[in-house]
Formats: sequence, C-alpha cells, structure tokens
Amino acid sequence: MTGELDYYAILGVPRNASEEDIRRAYREAALRLHPDKNEGPEAVELFLQINRAYELLSDADQRAAYDQELKEIEAEMISKASFGAKVIQSRKKLLQLDEPQVHYLLIDIEPSHDLPEIRPPINLAIVIDRSTSMRGRRLDQLRNATLKIMSGLNEGDSTSIIAFSDRAELIVSPDQARDRAVARARLSLLQAGGGTEIAQGLRMGLGEIDRYFSREGINHLILLTDGRTYGDENECIQMADAAALQGITIHGIGIGSDWSDRLLDDLASRTGGDVAFLDTPEAIVGVMEDIFEKLSHTVASRLRLEGSVAQQVDLRSTFRLLPEPMPMGDSLPLTLGNLPRDGIVRVLLEMVIHPIGKISELTLAHFTIDGDILGKQDENVPLPLEVLIPVSDEPDMDPPSEEITAALSQISLYRMQEKARHEAELGQSAQAARRLENLATQLLASGERELAKSALSEADRLAHSRRLSSEGEKVLKYGTRALMIPARTGESES
Repeated sequence: MTGELDYYAILGVPRNASEEDIRRAYREAALRLHPDKNEGPEAVELFLQINRAYELLSDADQRAAYDQELKEIEAEMISKASFGAKVIQSRKKLLQLDEPQVHYLLIDIEPSHDLPEIRPPINLAIVIDRSTSMRGRRLDQLRNATLKIMSGLNEGDSTSIIAFSDRAELIVSPDQARDRAVARARLSLLQAGGGTEIAQGLRMGLGEIDRYFSREGINHLILLTDGRTYGDENECIQMADAAALQGITIHGIGIGSDWSDRLLDDLASRTGGDVAFLDTPEAIVGVMEDIFEKLSHTVASRLRLEGSVAQQVDLRSTFRLLPEPMPMGDSLPLTLGNLPRDGIVRVLLEMVIHPIGKISELTLAHFTIDGDILGKQDENVPLPLEVLIPVSDEPDMDPPSEEITAALSQISLYRMQEKARHEAELGQSAQAARRLENLATQLLASGERELAKSALSEADRLAHSRRLSSEGEKVLKYGTRALMIPARTGESES
C-alpha cells in the first residue's frame, strides 16, 4: 500500500463513506490545509496527502483495490500488534428500525504477552499550589508526600518540584531530588502566600518535563491545588492539549472543597490522566504513593483509541472505567493514558445508530489502538480493530452481556449526580432534589450509607437554599465515580 497510509483517516471519513462525503471532506480539508493559508512546516506534505487520498478514493476501481490491500496489511498488523483487545457489544444483532437506537461497545485493551518486563524510567513534575489557603497542615503533608516519592527514585528517574501562587518557582531540581537531605532542606523553605494561578505552575511543570523528556519512559505531571484559578482556564486547557500530543499525562489532586473540579477533570481527561478529591490533608501521602506505584508498573504510555465510526453512527459519550474511571468526551481520538503491565484499560462507548436501510450487516467502526511501548527496541505495531454487527428484522431476545450491564450500572449513579448538579445550576432545585433523593435510595441499596447521607443532605440544602454546597458536589461526584473501581484483593466489600 502507498506508504501504508490510511487515506480514509487522512480525509476524516469512515470506510463506507459515499462519493459525496469523500468530495465534501476533501474540499474542507483542502481549504483548511492549503499551503497559502497554512504556514506550518508540514503543510505541503499534508496537502499532498489529502490530494492523493481524494484521487484514490474518488476512483471506484482504485478504491476497491486499495480496500483489499488495506485488509491484507491490517491482517498482518494484527498478527504482530503490541496490543490485544476484546470487544463486547450490548446486543448480538441490530433490529431493522426506522428510528435511532442506542448501542454500547465495551473495549478491553491489554498489552501483548511478549513485551519486555521493565520498570520504566519516570520523568515526573510535582506542581504544588502554595497560595495562602495552603498554609499549615496542607503544606506540611505535601512536603511529607513529595519526600516519600523521592525516596523511591531510581537512577534513571527525574523529579522536579514546582510551587506556584501568582508566580511559579522551581523548588527542587532533578539533581537536588536525588539528594534527600538537600531536597528536605529545599522543601522546608516552601512557604504559603499569594493567590492561585494554575497556568503559572502548569507552564513551568510542563517545561521541566520537556527538559528531561523520555520517550522510553513515563512523562507525568501531578497538579495539587486547593483553590480556583481565574482568567487562565483556556490557557491551561491549551497546555493540556499540547501535553497530550507530546505524551505527557496530567493527574490532578484537589484538596478541600474550594477548587474547580471541572477544570481539573478537563485537564486530566484530555491527557489520559485522573483526578483525586481529598477532604483531609492526611490523605495526600497515600494518594501520591499510589500514583507513583502505578507509574512504576506501566508497560505503555500515550495509549490512544483512534479511527472513525460509520456514517449512520454518532458517538454520544465515552467513559474509561479502568484503571481509573474518567469521562472521556464524545469524539475520537481518545487519549486513554497509561496501560498497566498486569491490568487492562477498559472503555465504554455509547453510540446512537440512525436508520441504516436494508442491509444484513453494519460496520460500526474502524478503530486503531496505538501507544508507546516502554523499553521495546523495535517499532510499535498498532492494533487495527473492525467492529461489525449483524442486522435483522427479528429482535435480539438475549439479555445484554453481564459486563455491559455492570458497566452501565456503575456509570448510572455518577450520571445521576451530574444531572442533579446541572438541574441545580439551571435553577431547577426541586427536580434536582428529587433526583438526589432517588440517588440516596440507590446508594443505600448498594450499602453506601455515608454517600447516601451526603445525597440526602444536599437534597435538603436545595429545598432550603436552592444551592448545592461546594463540598457536597465533590463528595457526590468523586464518591460515585470511585464506586466504579473494583475492590482490591483482600479488601472487604461494602
């Protein structure tokens, strides 16, 4: 195949795209990427690829030959792929309908069994909010947590400690981090004061990671804050998008109740990271140790689900369930973060399938699973993934798979609190309160008494003040999200 390029992906169309769809996609891409309008260094090459893609796909004979060649190449890629995947669908067949229908895909991604067993080098930046509100126990616990992290460093690791308020400062460099006495002395000088400008800390933290960037290892930023940033949110998001392209993951930790969970979620989800909510400073040490432990057992970074869905299909939402639950948005590609050596990345895709006409089988999607395998000498091989489903006039009488049912059940409680929060923000306090009461009932049935109490308390607050508390919002959001995490071996179930 010509350079082994996926010309459908270049034009951004599914493989069953019509001639008109291909023509429209070409016009849009050509206008957007024409060298006269796009002065980027790769503009000419991209423009030539778009033209070649259109020439090939708009010719019926060339397209048919290309499709066959594409299948043969992908079959070879599957045999050599660095990843494995299992796809479970909510139904075994689609019903022929003249109206939209909802369908779910559960995708489990795992590393192939012949990958090297190494402890990858870790390039870590810990970005600490040192604004006035961090004074006292919060800053003390952060010092303890960062010192414990540095005690676990290997020879090839790199750790930078950055503190920020309305400006950022490098507190501990990678060289200083390797000397525990020097690191302790440097951290002891850290004092709280000033406001909270997350962009300041994020910029310096990402700069330090870039300085010591390791393609063979993990590049990770931990952002710890207890306050809200104002006026620089868009700048933070732009930096997160750039970090995702480079292969840097952002992990947010919010302390107390007065921080923007939506901003931290946005930064983390764009880079494949996670967010932790801590209601007490004492929990910081355990959370930081857990993050570092997971980084040490990573086999692939920058895991991605790319590709396209069929013309008749809209991607409504996606949710990563494992290893850490996180809503991932409604468009491809998905940045899924790090792949654990002895675990999986599990993602649930919710699709709306529009009327599909009289066909016997529908190709729902063509995906590619790719990532950076750590410690592997030869080139990584992505995994092509074609998802098909039969179409019938007879309804599927089999119940949905247990895995799909469990996943939807896990997400439903989280979505209930999200809807209640949205209703409260719209002024629909009575409706939001009823939803929270319903949530409390379901939480009690699941044995989650403390979380149920929080839901009832917020429902009562809505009845009196028409507002949710900042603390209650976070307790319910991250409490219901945490219910999706499987209990570890040896832990008792609630």
